[in-house]
Amino acid sequence: MNKWRIDDSAELYNINGWGLDYFSINENGHVTVTPKKDCVPVDLVDVMDDLHSRNITAPILLRFPDILDNRIEKISRCFKKAAKEYNYNGENFVIYPIKVNQMRPVVEEIVSHGKKFKIGLEAGSKPELHAVLAINMADVNDNSLIICNGYKDREYIELALLAQKMGRRIFLVVEKLNELHLIANVAKQLNIMPNIGIRIKLSSSGSGKWEESGGDRSKFGLNTSELFEALDFMKAHDMTACLKLIHFHIGSQVTKIRRIKNALREASQFYVQLSAMGFDIDFVDIGGGLGVDYDGSHNSATGHSMNYSIQEYVNDAVYTFVDVCDKNGLKHPNIINESGRSLTAHHSVLVMEVLETAGLPKWNEETDKIKDDDNDLVKDLYEIWDKINKARLLEDWHDALQIREEALDRFSLGLIDLRTRAIVEKLFWSVAREVNLITQELRHAPEELRSVAKLLPEKYFCNFSLFQSLPDSWAIDQVFPVMPLSRLNERPDHMATIQDITCDSDGKIANFTSPTGITHALPVHTLRKGEHYYLGVFLVGAYQEILGDMHNLFGDTNAVHINVYPDHYDIEQMIDGETVAEVLEYVEFSPKQLVRNVESWVTESIRNGKITSDEGNEFVRNYRSGLYGYTYLEKD
Repeated sequence: MNKWRIDDSAELYNINGWGLDYFSINENGHVTVTPKKDCVPVDLVDVMDDLHSRNITAPILLRFPDILDNRIEKISRCFKKAAKEYNYNGENFVIYPIKVNQMRPVVEEIVSHGKKFKIGLEAGSKPELHAVLAINMADVNDNSLIICNGYKDREYIELALLAQKMGRRIFLVVEKLNELHLIANVAKQLNIMPNIGIRIKLSSSGSGKWEESGGDRSKFGLNTSELFEALDFMKAHDMTACLKLIHFHIGSQVTKIRRIKNALREASQFYVQLSAMGFDIDFVDIGGGLGVDYDGSHNSATGHSMNYSIQEYVNDAVYTFVDVCDKNGLKHPNIINESGRSLTAHHSVLVMEVLETAGLPKWNEETDKIKDDDNDLVKDLYEIWDKINKARLLEDWHDALQIREEALDRFSLGLIDLRTRAIVEKLFWSVAREVNLITQELRHAPEELRSVAKLLPEKYFCNFSLFQSLPDSWAIDQVFPVMPLSRLNERPDHMATIQDITCDSDGKIANFTSPTGITHALPVHTLRKGEHYYLGVFLVGAYQEILGDMHNLFGDTNAVHINVYPDHYDIEQMIDGETVAEVLEYVEFSPKQLVRNVESWVTESIRNGKITSDEGNEFVRNYRSGLYGYTYLEKD
């Protein structure tokens, strides 16, 4: 057998496919992160050792702000290149929709670094507008935009218009006709000409998991008839000059460039037609949708990737509007892009520690022996295992299934004992392993035999909550790259699914990236006593933090920010995960009242002689301490 190399692990986990230039494996077999060129790579195992020495334990979210900076620069650079190639004389504005990740350190980093790129922010709700308006003004470029999407009430509109009056470049995007009436009414009261955008419901739709969020059945936007009503209203109320922006969005994580091209072409005609009607449109907001290559396949068919690059996406946007404007003698509109997923996905890595493992029973030839008085079912199954071969593999598998089913039926009727059932289980799963090994050698194996592989992976139990840290994995079967952080210079000797510590059977990861597509088990290593074994989940910077819920009252994980420099890296922010008391308060339990209740119970138990005074005091101390500890398991 050939010696296992680091390159073998790189291929096995397809890190070169999804990792771009950010993630790789070093000579020690550890995963490293290189947020930007000409700076030291960050060894994630060294980071975890450092954090462990500071009593900061997994699960932990590692954030790399320099990756955010690099993504801003990359998208801006692509627009600059396209503008030069197609003689585009408008401006590009990169807008960050904070719904993608509203964590304050993330938003502040994007605004601070993006200042020189005039990066703006998008608010999709009233609470988000409150957050956006209060961003440190010193970090905000005077020319940056604030796009107000989502449904709006009077308070939302008044807040936005007063901010516009104080000098912010705010655009209220009309999602429904009644919003336009409300904007007109509030603007008249405040004596201001509002900057209005209209979200247009295109017939074109995206592709992938969010395909239905665009097209004729989209939740948001005005259809053509409603658009005419809006235009007539603005003309009647002397608001023609207020319409400065048109907006469309065909869905998140669009997998096929053809769908984007179709939407751009359709939207460009709205720009032409509105311009011909006398509306002086300054901005076209092409929305989000720029995909992230989660599985490294560069293939639209998987649903977890896309068949285009950022540069191709930008080229199509710029070329479409340059072409249609030049043909119709119109000015080039400024192009707004809201691709928050592509901007933030790569900057966060979730690290979790494996606690223990569980596997299916296995027949051991050295210690397990068939006895003369064993049940005939045991003997028949042993013979299948002992003589299994390629020529009659399917028949052997069918016979093994029948024997196991019969054994379980007999056990339920009290006809065989527990020992016999245990032996049958050992032999059955050993047969299944042999069937799987032989099937892998077959060029055209029946699907029934190929499906045996899904039954065999071990369970690796990890200290995290899927529902809190990776909600899209549970809710929409989103695939994120997962791999061990260490021992990548060793051949993995197990296949496993990842189980979280919630009491929900859905709390597992059972779909993984590989060079050949999505697999149902992850190659992992045997655990070593006294040694930490960490798994990393990558590309989790978009949506996961903010969508997480508190299933079983597991709260936010610990988080750290790591900044890189030419010769070193620094852990510059450490954000404690939520305590038990904090998550209990979310569900309206008062920690103080809980302690008082427990103290009363303990006092009564001591008085009745159920426990000693020392035992009672120790219980109260443990209860108090636990309230203000991490919601996740804390290893000694």
